[in-house]
Amino acid sequence: MAETPLDRLRSAYADPLGVAQARKDAGARLVGSFLNSVPIELVLAAGLDPIRLQGMPADTPLRASAYMEEYFDGEVRAIFEAMLAGRYALLDLLVVPRSSEVYLQLYYLIREIPRWEPQARLPETSLFDLLQTPGYTTARYNLGRTKALAEQLAAIGGRAIDDTALSAAIVDANRLRTALAEASVLWRGPSPRLSGSDALCVIGAASVLDPADAIAQINALVAEPPPELARNGPRLLIKGSPQHDIRFTALVESCGAEVVAHDHLGGDRTFETLVSEEGNPWEALVHHYQREIPGPRAYPQAREDARFIALAEAAAVDGVIIQHDEWDDTLGWEYPDQKRLLDARGLPVLFLKRQPYFDPPQDEQRRAVTGFIESITGGAA
Repeated sequence: MAETPLDRLRSAYADPLGVAQARKDAGARLVGSFLNSVPIELVLAAGLDPIRLQGMPADTPLRASAYMEEYFDGEVRAIFEAMLAGRYALLDLLVVPRSSEVYLQLYYLIREIPRWEPQARLPETSLFDLLQTPGYTTARYNLGRTKALAEQLAAIGGRAIDDTALSAAIVDANRLRTALAEASVLWRGPSPRLSGSDALCVIGAASVLDPADAIAQINALVAEPPPELARNGPRLLIKGSPQHDIRFTALVESCGAEVVAHDHLGGDRTFETLVSEEGNPWEALVHHYQREIPGPRAYPQAREDARFIALAEAAAVDGVIIQHDEWDDTLGWEYPDQKRLLDARGLPVLFLKRQPYFDPPQDEQRRAVTGFIESITGGAA
């Protein structure tokens, strides 16, 4: 049987480093990054090839734990383990976003590790410091950091990034966001055709494949979607720590729910807003990444919460599950305000705190999720 677009997207999501190697073998000059705050537009404008990487739960931190304290997020520890194993050595540049303190510490560890393990095969690494507080001075700082990264990328790509190149890259990246937005009806619409697990695969694969390839696969999926899912459970939104693997979403769905939206750094809000194609492209790019993307340092929180509620309402959810990583110290403070917003709309919420990344208590999670679903359906699901 021929591979379908959904098969291709699932495969790319499951094996990002395999995709990276295939792209490298085909001649790509890869710039890897984590999370969502490194502007891929700069990479494209420099004639380079962006790829977003993620931690894999199978990368048990055996070597990484010798250097990292236990409070590092599980995914960051998995990333460092993969790095020590040399799996990121194929990158021409790795850009680490300063999205939280643990990613800053990860950058420091990467810079330090050659002193301890001279044989380690590490890529050239850069730190991108993006602030997400509003204001003119913040925008000026971000513009400086953006242009510094642009100069570094231009040196690798051998192509200066001028206004014309950046404007063209913004259009290309917006085409990818638009394709995802059009595909989102397949999981957020009134009659979903994709599960929440497959939604994560589509969103994640879009950042792993070559952008043109990703757009082609997503458009083909939209043009010939799978049949409607035969489900009638409550529609749920998953929020909290990044869900860069489908384990928890699949568990929730196996309990009888329909996961129709994700509000985290691997979810629906990563493509909700386009970069403005009007005016100065540098100013537009800085504004987008400073003010329009979700992130643990995004401020004010009330604005982020309003977007969370807008997503929940657009997806017509019956409830919300918030799941936090065991050592994630950037989330949770805003939960009381978010619960008040949900209570005001009659939306129940289940808050799962301190969930281990490598060995989650799935039986305990299943009991909690099943009880939550029954509280919504009255036991009819």
